[in-house]
Amino acid sequence: MHNDSNIALPFEEDYQEFEIYVETNPDSYNEGFSWSISKNHECLDSGLEFDIQMAIDAAHKAVTALANK
Repeated sequence: MHNDSNIALPFEEDYQEFEIYVETNPDSYNEGFSWSISKNHECLDSGLEFDIQMAIDAAHKAVTALANK
């Protein structure tokens, strides 16, 4: 698992009019980082990845997919 010390958690970013949120997986039995994207306080997608950068990249891809609908 890659834990990039340059990225502070929780990670929050405004990206293409969506909000991205990444945090350590709240499930203490599983490693990883959970991510979610929302707009207007509504969660539109979420997921779990093994490292911080993968979680941010997955959230960016999900935003792009939603923006292209």
